Amino acid sequence: MLGLTNQGEGKKMFKLAIISAAAATLSATTLAAPLLTLKFNVDGKKSTISQVGDETGFGDFSYMGSVGDGYPVTSWVVGWDLASNSSSRSFVTNGFTIANLGNTTRRFNITLDVLDAAPAGNLWTFSGNLGGALTSNTSSAAMLSSYGSNPLWQGLRGGTSPGANSELLRDFTMASPSATTWSIPNTSITPYNVAGPLGPSMGYQFQFDLTGGSSVAFTGNWVATVVPAPGVFALCGLAGIGLQRKRRSM
Repeated sequence: MLGLTNQGEGKKMFKLAIISAAAATLSATTLAAPLLTLKFNVDGKKSTISQVGDETGFGDFSYMGSVGDGYPVTSWVVGWDLASNSSSRSFVTNGFTIANLGNTTRRFNITLDVLDAAPAGNLWTFSGNLGGALTSNTSSAAMLSSYGSNPLWQGLRGGTSPGANSELLRDFTMASPSATTWSIPNTSITPYNVAGPLGPSMGYQFQFDLTGGSSVAFTGNWVATVVPAPGVFALCGLAGIGLQRKRRSM
């Protein structure tokens, strides 16, 4: 009877070990999700939000949310629906909707940053595009414009712009007549290379003025791909030769 009892206790301990290992794995997976940081500067008033991504099952992480001033009344709202991939290549797809509910023009500066696990490399290829829609929600026309010498949008790597080629819609102005929605023409970045290594995060920045009673929605993507070093291709070639020799000798 003592032997049977010990066997039963051993089985219980084994099951507990399996459960504990599974729990640890789930916890590690949760902690490994990329952290999104959003920084908002609306007419000089700053705020920051951090959010852990939800895994989609396709190697991506999704982020959804909204923020506004809300006191004493809500005069602006920013909503986002984003996806980020941080495996073999690093990219962020942007789905932002910004509404100026007030009567006066507001200045928005929004920065997004996602930590990723992209491999270190000495050469990166960047590409991306941006489009959207501008809507007037009143009897007055809507106006969207970049300000100063800043582009309306620019891609970031490691928190900084990896070159002027990452900028879109500099000196941009667009108007939408009253109570209508006009499409913002899609513009693309010509893929270009930058020598690295670069910082461990992917992001982009919006800087624009938006008239009161207007809203704007942005869609697009920003992609960074590590270019393998020539030595990697050489190793792949040698591995292929080795496999061929093995097959011939069999």
